[in-house]
Amino acid sequence: MYSVRGKGGFVSLLILCATQRCGSTMIVEDMRNTGVLGNPEEWFVPWAQPNPNRDHEQELAGVKRRAVGDNGVASIKVMANQLLDIEDGLKTFLKPKPGPRFFRFHNAFKDAKWARIRRRNVVAQAISRVMAQQTGINHATGTAEQEHFAGNLLKGYSEDYNQSAKFNYDAILREATSITLENVAWDQFFRDFEIDPLVLTYEDVVRDNDMTHLDRIANLVGLTEVPDRKPRTMVKVGNQRNKDFAKQFLRQAAENKFR
Repeated sequence: MYSVRGKGGFVSLLILCATQRCGSTMIVEDMRNTGVLGNPEEWFVPWAQPNPNRDHEQELAGVKRRAVGDNGVASIKVMANQLLDIEDGLKTFLKPKPGPRFFRFHNAFKDAKWARIRRRNVVAQAISRVMAQQTGINHATGTAEQEHFAGNLLKGYSEDYNQSAKFNYDAILREATSITLENVAWDQFFRDFEIDPLVLTYEDVVRDNDMTHLDRIANLVGLTEVPDRKPRTMVKVGNQRNKDFAKQFLRQAAENKFR
């Protein structure tokens, strides 16, 4: 039986700080497959939709409740572009006070552990965003029979799924700029609140057949045993077309003096 170090009833709360298309869904699948690292999900997505009847305090309690696994570990994934919606929701019941940007978000999770999921190759991440926008496909399973929790899912990967995608320099540049600013926002958040997060880098995780990132997460939340590993059903959607777009983008960026 997996347990968490601490007093009876103790809940270890983990906030996964990410950006769209950084590889966070892959890491979340690995965590969910262990059965002992909480129920990580983007629980704050509904907060982006205005609702004058929403009780944010009650919904925050509901988020924390749904994120908790049977062993007392809770996990919540937060994207940088969700921070403002979360902060605005928290304003409805958390009193204002002097503090850095997103201080209510920090206050709501001040006892949490923090992990940062990021991708080194910003251009590849930007192209992944543009591909997803054009195709409507964010994730894929290896075969059509496999199930997966992710949205915008292609059940059974096909290499030609993105062959109709069109190269768009401005769209890729816009996404690359957004990703850079989102990473700056997380960097500033961690500096403001003196947080030293566990950093999980997509390019390292995807090459690690031993899934040692699960050991690092387990240690962070205080698990007393090493979590089990299970094979992923999700497969990489990026292919040669992504690589071709990257070459074309970098060539054109140089011609444009990187503007």
